[in-house]
Amino acid sequence: DSFKSKMFSIRFNPVTSGAATFMLFGFVIVLLAIGVDREGCLVQMGDDTPKFTSSACYTPRIEFQFWMKWVTDCFTWLYIGSQDCWVIFLAILYFSRFGNMKLGKDDDEPEFSNFSWFSMIFSCGVGVGLFFYGVAEPIFHYTGGNRYGHKWGGAAHRLPDNERAQAAMNLTWFHWGVHGWVVYAIVGILLAFLHYRKGLPMTIKSCFYPLIGERINGFWGDFVDSMSIVATTMGVCTSLGLGVFQINAGIKKLTGFPNWIKLNYYNQENLGDWQDRLESLHSLYLDYPILGKFRSSNTWYVNNDINQGVNIGTASQVASFVDTNDEQILIIWLITLTATASVVSGLQVGIQTLSMICLYLGMFLMMIILLMDDTWYIMNLYTQSLGYYFWDFFRISAYSGAFAQTDHGAAEGENPLYMNWWTIFYWGWWIAFAPFVGIFFARISKGRTVRQFLNGTMTLPIAYIFAWMSVFGGAGLKMEMLADKYGVTCESPMARSNICRVVERMRPSGYGGNPEVFCSSVTKLSCRGTTDMIFDVLYQYADLGPFLGVICLMSLILYFITSSDSGSLVDDIVSANGIPEPPIVQRIYWAFTEGAAATALLYQGRLNIDDPQAGLTALQSASICVGLPYTFLICFMCVALWRALQYETGELKWGGRQFRSSILDVGITAYGAGEGNQRCFNLQRGSMDIKRFAKFGLYAVCPVLPIFSIHTKLQLRKNAKASGTCSPAVWAMVNVAAAGILFYLWFILICVDNVDIATDGFIKFGNEIPGGQWDGETKKWGFDNSTVHRVSQRYGMYQRYPGGDVVAGQDVPDVASLLAGHKDFHPEYMQAGAEYAAVGAAIGAVGERIGNPLHYAVIGWYLYFSFAALVMSLRNEVRTMFQFGGNIVEDFFAALFLYPTVLMQVEETLCNGKVDVSNCDEVEVISTPPPEKKPILVEAAVVPEKEEEQEKGAGD
Repeated sequence: DSFKSKMFSIRFNPVTSGAATFMLFGFVIVLLAIGVDREGCLVQMGDDTPKFTSSACYTPRIEFQFWMKWVTDCFTWLYIGSQDCWVIFLAILYFSRFGNMKLGKDDDEPEFSNFSWFSMIFSCGVGVGLFFYGVAEPIFHYTGGNRYGHKWGGAAHRLPDNERAQAAMNLTWFHWGVHGWVVYAIVGILLAFLHYRKGLPMTIKSCFYPLIGERINGFWGDFVDSMSIVATTMGVCTSLGLGVFQINAGIKKLTGFPNWIKLNYYNQENLGDWQDRLESLHSLYLDYPILGKFRSSNTWYVNNDINQGVNIGTASQVASFVDTNDEQILIIWLITLTATASVVSGLQVGIQTLSMICLYLGMFLMMIILLMDDTWYIMNLYTQSLGYYFWDFFRISAYSGAFAQTDHGAAEGENPLYMNWWTIFYWGWWIAFAPFVGIFFARISKGRTVRQFLNGTMTLPIAYIFAWMSVFGGAGLKMEMLADKYGVTCESPMARSNICRVVERMRPSGYGGNPEVFCSSVTKLSCRGTTDMIFDVLYQYADLGPFLGVICLMSLILYFITSSDSGSLVDDIVSANGIPEPPIVQRIYWAFTEGAAATALLYQGRLNIDDPQAGLTALQSASICVGLPYTFLICFMCVALWRALQYETGELKWGGRQFRSSILDVGITAYGAGEGNQRCFNLQRGSMDIKRFAKFGLYAVCPVLPIFSIHTKLQLRKNAKASGTCSPAVWAMVNVAAAGILFYLWFILICVDNVDIATDGFIKFGNEIPGGQWDGETKKWGFDNSTVHRVSQRYGMYQRYPGGDVVAGQDVPDVASLLAGHKDFHPEYMQAGAEYAAVGAAIGAVGERIGNPLHYAVIGWYLYFSFAALVMSLRNEVRTMFQFGGNIVEDFFAALFLYPTVLMQVEETLCNGKVDVSNCDEVEVISTPPPEKKPILVEAAVVPEKEEEQEKGAGD
């Protein structure tokens, strides 16, 4: 009966589910509809060659990667600072008085054994990434453009080999250590506490109940849940899509053929087997970008002459590429179907079993490599890296690349793009996965204490990861260093050679003077693709290599399945309003949604042989951008978690003394939710308070009105306790004048900043006496020791070339020839010798300004921050007066972003909750807190009537 109930019932939040489906598939459809620009994009061919050429491009990938780069460029400080603060917060929580509090009722026992629990945590958290980056990331940090030096400006390596190798391990451990897992732990521990101990739904919006109470039930709560579903699905979809490239590479490695479905290879010898496909392959070839790399170097006809017949080399490449794409789609659906079966079978059967198998296989693989390779070297590396990790912890945690940024970074210094490529990319990726992994951690952690949860998510997995990275990364680094030592290069066959070398032992070498040597295959891993590196390490172990390759491939596939079924389960839980065991039909829907989205984007890659991962990369970049708003949400979650624990211990009271209205209440409620879970559909219509909404609009444009009212009432209260102070009206007018000047000057300066200003000529300082001349030797204007200084009008971003866009193949005119019509210097200054003419040529020939000059806006924003501080002081004074919970930091950010509702909130509190404050002449003290309300359950649900009572604790 239970299975029948889950199979044929439907229980979902129509707003959350509908919005998530619309956003996800709308986004995928847009990516597919735009397609690849066959004409290409303009790409500059180096700084020293002012010529533009056309290259294949996929606009969504370019746009979303630009957004991702903008996020990493502008918010590195935020990502670095917030991650460090979160780590400190969890450390305080671990050793605090809340450490023994259970995530559930006091008598609740854990639902899963310790090994099962850890298996699921690890498989959901990172499993797949270890195979992809376990060897590749240390190799990149050792050989590529890492933060310790790069190959630009003649500085190939700034550190000795041994130090570079250790630095590579340090960076890898840092990216996979506590700073990554901290976001999962915060979301998971907060949700587990609120769901299992307080009965709130297991959805992201429940995380904010300790802060805003029942206001989570409505539009904004559903919006957060919808975005969480989208972020989860996009993350799993891109991981699934990009992961099949590695799985496919492993299968090809085992089979030894370029393809493993249809024909194993394509060439002249077996042309008869695939000749019937030439017409369809030709049509596909014509859809490839005209000036892309492939079509530029591969013509369909021999010598581009139709009379000479088809170029079999080109046709075979297209056929192999199409088959590879079919193989990847087949892998996607095999994984999707298996993951669907797993998620349908339930958490206790499918997901738990697969996670345990994955962990067993991973441990087997790691132990074999440890014993087969140089065991004592790897043990030394683990011990040494552990010491370096703790020794360097605070320095590396706070590093943000401030002196390595592109504009001013030295050519021989640190890589200016390193933070974008690695650290900030990782933090954005971890944060984007936080809703998915955090909800899954919460679902499986019933009955654990806070301290046990943190041990399971912040110590054991990280220790295992460090061991994995030391084994695989250490084996890879040793192989790379051997390749450098013995001359294995990228020009070697498969970048590989069998090397026999003398190995020093503790005793004299060999017997009878015959030295011992150690032989193994050595691959120059930095010459290999990312998906090949782990297999190259495994295949060095001779006849054991193929067996280990099979185990690695099996582990990789199973880890992908566990990631997919975990993501599907989380989507089901959130879309079903937090039901721990959602209906089966919805599990199937979300599992197939992930597979369908990944398939669509992979199939789109069939039309872009130059960049087959473009669609998935665009989706990945977009999901990382989603990590930015979640950074702020997780900061709020930290406050919510601490406050919820204080409520539970009685240090604070749920629904205690508080402001009479919310800063989120503008007078419009899109829709509401009824209490209880006994209705099939309890979505209720919203409301609109015209008077409140009008008041919100008035205070938004004229905040001086409530500020005068608030100050008057506050001063009346003060005067009632003290004599000899100035009159309330006088003091209120002073503050109103200050607020008005700050607020309206901010608005005026922002508007004035949009006015165009001169971009040529100079701002002149000093005195220029008539008849004064330029003195080329003393480098100054003047006469009788008087001097005039000129500073260029230009400051900010400009187009590099004047005269509009440059077309493909056009030679950009010499910059000196542009000066006649586009000068940035005084004519007499330009005639002051070749030296200064060269300066004019260098910085005078640029295009139009990009964006506003920001000369006045920066002053305006400073004034606005001052205005927000004034509003903050009012809220803080009222909060202190009535002994409300909170702090001055909350007051400031509330005033900064929502000053109209903050002023409404403060004014109504002083008037005992009256929206109409025109007749509020006295200040009333709130002596009793508002009545407490129970959390609302189930915002919207559709279930068969007989099965309603089986869905306990769901909804919101």
